[in-house]
Amino acid sequence: MIIRIFALLLFSTLLLFGDKALYSEVKSLYNKIPYASKHQTREILHDLENFYINAVVQNDKKSIVESLKGIVKCQKLLGLDSSTYEKELYALTGQKPQTASPPPASSKKPHKKQVSSHAPNIRSVKVQEETLVIKFDKPLTSKDVLPFKLGEKGHYKAIFDIRANLNFPAPKLRFTNIDKARIAQNRHNKVRIVLEDSERIYAKAFIRKGTLFIKVNNNKKTASSTHRFKPIKKQPKIADAPKVPLTLPTSSKTIYTGKKVVVIDAGHGGKDSGAVGYKRYQEKRAVLKIALLVRDILRKQGYKVYLTRSDDTFVKLTDRTHFANRKKADLFISIHANAAPKKQKLSLKGIETFFLSPAKTEKAKRIAAKENGTMQLGKDSKEALLNFLNRAKIVQSNKLAIDIQSALLSSVRKKYDKIVDGGVREAPFWVLVGAQMPAVLIEIGYITNPLEAERLFNPFYQKALAKGITNGINNYFAKNR
Repeated sequence: MIIRIFALLLFSTLLLFGDKALYSEVKSLYNKIPYASKHQTREILHDLENFYINAVVQNDKKSIVESLKGIVKCQKLLGLDSSTYEKELYALTGQKPQTASPPPASSKKPHKKQVSSHAPNIRSVKVQEETLVIKFDKPLTSKDVLPFKLGEKGHYKAIFDIRANLNFPAPKLRFTNIDKARIAQNRHNKVRIVLEDSERIYAKAFIRKGTLFIKVNNNKKTASSTHRFKPIKKQPKIADAPKVPLTLPTSSKTIYTGKKVVVIDAGHGGKDSGAVGYKRYQEKRAVLKIALLVRDILRKQGYKVYLTRSDDTFVKLTDRTHFANRKKADLFISIHANAAPKKQKLSLKGIETFFLSPAKTEKAKRIAAKENGTMQLGKDSKEALLNFLNRAKIVQSNKLAIDIQSALLSSVRKKYDKIVDGGVREAPFWVLVGAQMPAVLIEIGYITNPLEAERLFNPFYQKALAKGITNGINNYFAKNR
């Protein structure tokens, strides 16, 4: 039932685009590609991927084809793997992907020395006197380093992308004048260094004899304005460099002073009662009570919390994840109660947490096929779409789901028995495609099961569920700093 509602939510959202309007938007973006800078090409690619999703759901073949053409073109310009989208384009049009023709052979030797495409390998990484020193197996050049900055009040990042490979476990980086630093292999031939602090970061990168030096000049009290590097404007948020909370205190109700933003979505509301179960209990009432408790606990711990609804009000389905995006939430948590089919309404019970991903188990596949059936997606379109979804956000959503499910079970089992672990499940909840942050859906129990229905309306059990959800959120941030 929940998956069907989510499917309708995404479908309703996408209906806002008429066929002509959608195709016009896609065509306009496609025409901008030849004149775009590298950064603008990335933005166009991101927009085209979103339009592709819209076109697939609307079964608008003309817009699908035009979106795919633009996506493939952008990916080739950016040096990304476009094979999945080329395959989908070929399936739709019957036209084989065009490959760039090789340059004409010349008997003359080039005047300029050919530069090897092999990226340098990192030999050593260490921090000396607030300076990160990185040595390579061959000299690095200034063209191999791309610095830029991201930030908002109270949370700033300085990022350095290096054309190189890190072929050994990433070492821990420790600076005394900034909160956090890390280095990791971002993708093939690209290593990323991320510096983070609650204040603006003043850093300078320079190369001496092929060795890279990154000097951090921050002083918590009197940060000098020297040695700044100019940030690139309007850089997109980097998926593998998530926001990081401040250090967790061991004995305080305030968990995060950095004001993490969490949106709690109480399912249904108003004229939409959700599932109606044992003794005519309504899903919308149980989930709202728990959402309010989660909000109160998180706010006491220092979070900034928003609810998609705070009373028995009907909220348009299209407004839920849009609301989270507008609030620039770090997490989106949707709370629902499950309902079993008639033959199993007395036997099925348990707590489950879902995240968006291609379904792997047969049960998840059956649920997804049934609830998403009205969307009429072809097999090739589904595979291409799910490949697009398999990104860092999905990995983080999986981690969040694991932490919340574990904390929920731990909390309620302290005082209640017969708690069934429904597990962390994955299925293509299409509506969560629109969430720009890690997002999960929690099934807090089966409202059709007599025992669980009674508990879902018990204030003490509701509080135990709320504590479990908040503990899971805390655990997630503690592990993903």
